[in-house]
Amino acid sequence: MKTAIITMIIILTLTTFGYCQSKEQGETIDASINAFKQAIATNPNFVEAYYNLGILYDEKGMVEEAIGAYNKTIELDANFVKAYNNLSVIYYKQKQLDKAIETIQSALAVSPDYIEALYNLGIYYYEKAQYNEAIKTFKITVKLNPEFDMGFYNLGVAYAAIDATDESISAFKKVIEMNPQYSDAYYNLGVAYAKKNQFDEAIQLLKKALEINPDDSKVHFALGIIYNAKDKAK
Repeated sequence: MKTAIITMIIILTLTTFGYCQSKEQGETIDASINAFKQAIATNPNFVEAYYNLGILYDEKGMVEEAIGAYNKTIELDANFVKAYNNLSVIYYKQKQLDKAIETIQSALAVSPDYIEALYNLGIYYYEKAQYNEAIKTFKITVKLNPEFDMGFYNLGVAYAAIDATDESISAFKKVIEMNPQYSDAYYNLGVAYAKKNQFDEAIQLLKKALEINPDDSKVHFALGIIYNAKDKAK
C-alpha cells in the first residue's frame, strides 16, 4: 500500500556568541547592527562583533552581508566553529548543499563532537538523498547526546527513507518516550506501522497525533488512506 509521505521537521539553530537578540524588530536590529559596526571600527579584529553581525544580517535577509560577516569571522579565527555552522545554514537555505557540507565539515574538523554541526550535516546528507550517510551522522549525534529527541526523530526519518521500517519504528518510539507531545513522531510512527499492515496500531497513533495537533492536514490525509487500506485488507 502507499501511505502518506513521511516528513522531516528541520531545526537549524543560529546561536549567538555573547548576545541575546531582542524580540523587537526593525529599529532595534538596525541599532544593534550599528553598535557592532562601531565595535569593529574601534577594534577591526573584534571576532564576536563580526559573528553577531552575520546573525543579524541573516535575520534581515541580507544574505551576502551575512556571508561576508561570517567569512570575516573565520578569517580572524579559523576555529570559530559556530561561524562555520551558521554559514553552512545559509548555503543550505540557498540549496547549495555541496557548499553547505564542505563548510560544516570545516567546523567538525575543528570540533568533531559539535552536535549541532553533526545534526545539520545529517540533514544536508538527507537532502542530497545520501540516506546511509545521514543515518551514520544522526547515530553519532544521539550517541553523543542520548536525550536528543530531534536526533532520534531524523534518524527515524532517514531509516524510513531506505525502508528500514523496524529501525525507524524504534527511533520514533524513542522520540515519544522523551517527548510525549511530539505529534510528528506519532504521525511517522503510525505511517511506519501502516507499512507493516498493522492498521489498528497506525490508526491509534495518528489519532494521538491529532489530539496534540488537531489541524494537521497530513495526519487527516494519512488516516483516510489507512482506513481505506484496512477496509480493503478485510
